[in-house]
Order: sequence, then C-alpha cells, then structure tokens
Amino acid sequence: MKKRITATILVICLSVVITPVVSRAAVIPYFMAVNDTLLPFSDENMPDIIGGEIFVPPGMFAGVSVWSVASENSEQIRLYRGVSKHVDFYTARGITVDQDDNVLSWPSARKIGNKFYVPLRQVCEYFGLTYEIYDISREVIPQEQMRVIRIRSVEGFNKNTFLGLNGNAFRKAYNEYYAPAPSTPPATESPGEASPLPPVVEPPPTYSDVTIYLSFYDVAAGGAGRLLDLLATNAASGGQACFFVSADDIKNNPGLIRRISGGGYTIGIWLKEGTVKEYLETSSLLFEAAKIKTIIIAADEMTEDEKASAEAYGLIIWESSHCLVYNDTLSVANVTDMIPTEGGARQNLMSACSEDAALMLSGILLYLHVNEYNIAKITETVAPVK
Repeated sequence: MKKRITATILVICLSVVITPVVSRAAVIPYFMAVNDTLLPFSDENMPDIIGGEIFVPPGMFAGVSVWSVASENSEQIRLYRGVSKHVDFYTARGITVDQDDNVLSWPSARKIGNKFYVPLRQVCEYFGLTYEIYDISREVIPQEQMRVIRIRSVEGFNKNTFLGLNGNAFRKAYNEYYAPAPSTPPATESPGEASPLPPVVEPPPTYSDVTIYLSFYDVAAGGAGRLLDLLATNAASGGQACFFVSADDIKNNPGLIRRISGGGYTIGIWLKEGTVKEYLETSSLLFEAAKIKTIIIAADEMTEDEKASAEAYGLIIWESSHCLVYNDTLSVANVTDMIPTEGGARQNLMSACSEDAALMLSGILLYLHVNEYNIAKITETVAPVK
C-alpha cells in the first residue's frame, strides 16, 4: 500500500532569503481537475501544501493554455500564456519575476525531487484563472475525506453536476491508487494464530451491460451545428447518434442533412403527421438531398392503423413514447438520474437539436463514459426500445 509521508520544513529568515531545494517523494493526495476534466489520480498530478500555500505541478495549467518551460540547468521555470504574458520562477535565488522584470512578493517555485511546483493562487490570479476546492462525499469514498482542486478558465458544469458526474471516477481511481500490493503468504503459522484478512476494496459499479442510444430531432432548432461539432470531438462515446429529420428539415437545410450523413450518423425520418404517406414523401426528399434511404421512423403520435401499415411496409418505428425525451426544463443531473442501471436494460435518449441540448450533451456523454455504459447506434437491424 502506498504510504503518505509528511514533513515539516523549517525556514530560517536571514537578511537574504534563500529558498532551499526540497527533496521528498510524497505529495498531498488531492484529486486535480481542469475545467470539466478530471485528471488521473497519481503522484505526478497531486499538489503539495507548503507554508499554508497550495503548490501544483506546472503541467496542471496546460489544460487552460498556460504553458511551462524549464531552463537547461533546471534553476528557472517560466509559465507563459501566448506571447505577451509570462512569469519566471528562480528556485535557487528564491524570487519570482514578472514579464516587466518586477520582483513579485510570491512564494518561490519549489523543487520536490526532480519536479517543479508553483503556487496555485498566485498563478491563477496572474493569468486570470480561478480555482475551487470541493469535498468529495463520504458516500463516494467512505474511507476518508477526499478533496478535488479544480482549475477553471471557463464556466462549465456547476459544482454539484461536476461532482455527481465524476462520482464513480473518484471511487475507482482511489481504490486503484490505494490497492494493496501483492504479497507472498507467510511460510508458517503458529497454531491458533489466524492470518489477518486483506482489506476489501469494493470496485465501483459499471454499466457496460446497459445499452444507451442517442437520438435527436428538429434540426432547425438552432443547435444542430454545435451538436455535430461536439459529437465529432467525442467520437468514442458520442459518435453513435441518430438524427430524425422531417420533410421541412430536408427542404430548408439540405446541406445540414448531407453533413449529418457524411459524418456517419444514422438518419431516420420524423413524421409530424404519423402516416406512411408522409414517410414516402419525406423519403423521396431525403434521397434527392443526400442520396440515402432509410426505413427508420419516429413520431409523436401514430394511430394503430398507421403503425400496422408502417410495419407492413417494412418500416422500423422508434416510438418517442418509449424514449427518454429531455429538454431545457431538465438539468444534466435530472437526465442522468433517469438513465437505467439494471443489467440488460436499453434506453433511447432523445432531444431536440437545441442550444440547450448541445450544452447538456457534454455532461451526459461524460456521465455515460465514466460509468462505462454501452453507447450503441440505432440501425435498421436494431430492434426499437419498447
């Protein structure tokens, strides 16, 4: 098991302040995050607390476009953002200098082992960043009170959403970090003496046997472009979406329909009137605009007669009444609370292509990824969710 080591540093103030080079292997076991991204829980990413100030590895700031470079002799490290703003830390001299050569009244950068650490609060203030420290619920990690330091350059998720989405990730990383190292059993045991039982580390729940489908409708709602951008950057977890398009969508946005098709997403037809006649007319428009055909349909309502006609025609009906349809009246937490967890379950998450849906989607994808859900693609061979 990894041991935690703490040390007390005695600083002697003389006429010239000299900051010693500190050498030790342990740091403070806090989680670190940048904006909405949780960083790996490892010694390389953990902060330290010296003299009441939080120090972090300078690499933490790369996610907010603040970069670092060390001198060849490793006595100086520069943090910079763009070409117009930088700050230099001189560890041997114990001073910090800004871009105008002003000596700043900051704690100096420290070297712990072969790694630099820089003061979190001052760096954030200098480059216009913020940071927050959250307590992680004891329901997530019951063994001890754990915390996460979150550096931010954008608004992103609120505290509760961020903590809720990363609950399983916190638990899994903690258990992996503190998992006991394999040990050989003792050669002999004295009579009457029982070997101590190893600690039980409960693995976090995962839902890889729960299948989730992502689908969208109303591409004229204003957020389709942003949704496509977001899905493209989350190809591993969000590239399986289906877009249901209406006749009006195709007439008014043929270029967008071609972009959806070109991105490899499934296209279905949204029937406003819920009739086979409407399907045939819309299917003809779709082929004219994007040279594709589909037999996947969805509608707000269909009569039983129309359903029977559609099935006789070979159409596959993804009824919206069987989908989890969310909108801007719900938060990310509301939506994720409704996602099933029982083994073997299937659920289609459906929303309009609105700006709000685009804002929510990144949080939903993060939740699905962290909890290891199986995100699948609606195709003509997949039976609809009932």
